[in-house]
Amino acid sequence: MASLRRLLPLRSLLLGKNLSASGTCEGLGGGFRSYSASLSPEERILKLEEDDQLAEDDIAKIRAQFDAAKQSFFKIPEAVKEMPKMHPKGIYVNKNLKLEDIQVYGFDYDYTLAHYSSNLQTLIYELAKEHLVNELRYPDSCLEFKYDPTFPIRGLNYDKLKGCLLKLDFFGSIEPDGCYFGHRKLTRKEIEQIYGTRHIGRDQARGLVSLMDFFCFSEACLLADIVQHFVDAKLEFDASHVYEDVNCAIQHVHRSGLAHNGILSDPQRYLVKNNQLLHFLRMLRQKGKKLFLLTNSPYHFVDGGMRFMLEDSLGHRDSWRELFDVVIAQANKPEFYTSEHLFRYFLQL
Repeated sequence: MASLRRLLPLRSLLLGKNLSASGTCEGLGGGFRSYSASLSPEERILKLEEDDQLAEDDIAKIRAQFDAAKQSFFKIPEAVKEMPKMHPKGIYVNKNLKLEDIQVYGFDYDYTLAHYSSNLQTLIYELAKEHLVNELRYPDSCLEFKYDPTFPIRGLNYDKLKGCLLKLDFFGSIEPDGCYFGHRKLTRKEIEQIYGTRHIGRDQARGLVSLMDFFCFSEACLLADIVQHFVDAKLEFDASHVYEDVNCAIQHVHRSGLAHNGILSDPQRYLVKNNQLLHFLRMLRQKGKKLFLLTNSPYHFVDGGMRFMLEDSLGHRDSWRELFDVVIAQANKPEFYTSEHLFRYFLQL
């Protein structure tokens, strides 16, 4: 009987049941399994040992399956290495598209035909900073600000009510490391104190402005610098007015032509040449395709940039204009696509 008492706890643990003194298994649903009272103690022990062995066999099978799955996981990197490599310059789509059926190809200029070095962000930042001080009467100490290329990233939002720079995930929630007030990263507790939760609701989203494209890097950095300046100086400020002023300065840099003139004055510093550009455009022309260029930039800026980028490939008598059937500058996109206004400018080339 001593052996039986020693085995009963093990058996009850494996089955999740309790055995009564009569040998009946008690638990959920009443008697699950019972051993006849006519069995001798030795027979009961043998029966328990047999069941225990079955349980151990089941555990061994599960462990073997787990070990096999783990080994398969460890072999995944080797399997990946054996997969065919994707062409780094290939075009991959979610739906089949026969490019030979496309007869007209349209191009933007900035960041499509023309690509810029990181120096462009510094140029825009410096010009906007000077406008804030000289025209909007910001403190002269703001002229000491320097553009930090490591700070801004794409896809940020600025909260005009709270003054925070936010990085939201796909579900509209603030990412754990994606909330800054000035240049200070806020903790999760601070985020919850300000917003109540990490999720940005519809009402709160109305106060956000998107800083999505490449041209917004300098704007995001300047916003953070201005906010940090006021925080360090212990000055009260209106976050919405800060955005309006910074955005006004950035827009002035673009619309006044300051950025365009700066780029054309030193194209080697700001523009990145692509030796495949001319080959690609000529290939489309040889295939009988129609090409057009549609840009918000002024024509003289596009002309200067295209001349610089293609000067090593085009002949002296050739013009980049011959590559396009139609060139539209100062298009004022996105209103261009919905506006019914007639063209106001005609340039005879």
